[in-house]
Amino acid sequence: MGELLYPEYRNYSETRTVVNNAMMALLAGSRLAGHTLQLTAGSQRTLGELFPAVEHIRRFNLRSDAARSLLHDADHHLASVALPYALATHEDFVMSNISLLRQEGISIRTGGKRIKAWNMHEVLFRSSSYTIPRVLLDSFHLLREMRNCTIHAGGKVQPDLMTRLAAMSGGAITEWQRLNGQPPSDVIKSGQVTLIAPHIFTAFAVTKGLGREINAALASVIPASSWARIAVQDYQGGTTRTKNSSGWRRGLVGYVRKNYLVANLSEVDLERAAKKLGYWTLATWK
Repeated sequence: MGELLYPEYRNYSETRTVVNNAMMALLAGSRLAGHTLQLTAGSQRTLGELFPAVEHIRRFNLRSDAARSLLHDADHHLASVALPYALATHEDFVMSNISLLRQEGISIRTGGKRIKAWNMHEVLFRSSSYTIPRVLLDSFHLLREMRNCTIHAGGKVQPDLMTRLAAMSGGAITEWQRLNGQPPSDVIKSGQVTLIAPHIFTAFAVTKGLGREINAALASVIPASSWARIAVQDYQGGTTRTKNSSGWRRGLVGYVRKNYLVANLSEVDLERAAKKLGYWTLATWK
């Protein structure tokens, strides 16, 4: 099934790509720097002496061998940064979609609880009467508790993380092992959360998968009339074509075909939305 490329989803996809690329650049950069420093193995000079033209190098002014050792062991620290970054980007997207559902008159089923990271997906999917993607959510919640331990407990394992590990479904355990090359239980060593580079990849893979499920959930519950209005507003916000012109109409039809195909909108739907919004005031739709 295709995806609805509505503004919130496009923005999320673009932001997630930027964040992913930035984290991959840091990860690959640490490896590249460590590899390069093999050329200076045994040198007694500091990095500032060896590479004086590199900006900020004197803030990392160690001798070559010591610097290379740190760079080769950077995965845990990079994952400690990447995991909160990836999850924060995703959480903002989920909350914006719950707001969109509310704006479209969909009853938000919170169960009397405040909507937070721990329950936001369940609220969205239940409000959309959409099957909860349990395998993805089990992995998300494990990542979330790993993040919480890292940020709020100095990396020490907390009871909520143990609870999440014990509650993971067989399918989620299998998928986690496939993505990370280790069972979920291996995130704990000597009472500490141990982050590795594959956890970065997993965070982006899981949030991407959940983003697609959210897209499908909204497509299933928001009516065509609302998607027509959203699509027309979206198109009008970016076009330079004159309203009431045949070029504007053709541009809208093409834009919807590209970005809103999944919504199965007819030209009648678009005409009604455009007229209701005041973007088309002619009697005929030509």
